[in-house]
Amino acid sequence: MVKKFKDFINEDVSANGFRLGPRDAADTAKNINSIFIQRSGWFSRPKPIHIDELCRAYKELCPDMELLFPGTIDKIFHREIITKLGFTVDAQGMVHWQL
Repeated sequence: MVKKFKDFINEDVSANGFRLGPRDAADTAKNINSIFIQRSGWFSRPKPIHIDELCRAYKELCPDMELLFPGTIDKIFHREIITKLGFTVDAQGMVHWQL
């Protein structure tokens, strides 16, 4: 289950000097969740996606963001930030969808 806006109000979603505010964190988590859902089958859980592939898919989903704020998407896809958004990142860099 993707976290809601209220879940991010008192949470610090930051890494390496980059910080997401509560609304940005909630929107990012929602967009990542939609990428997982788009790649799943009817009655199967979404399969893990490598963090680099997820970053590319996010850039395709939000092309204007990359144009208006170059490099921001790359900063978002840091292991610590993705974990704070409610997803699990394993040692191989695979991001797992959470219920």
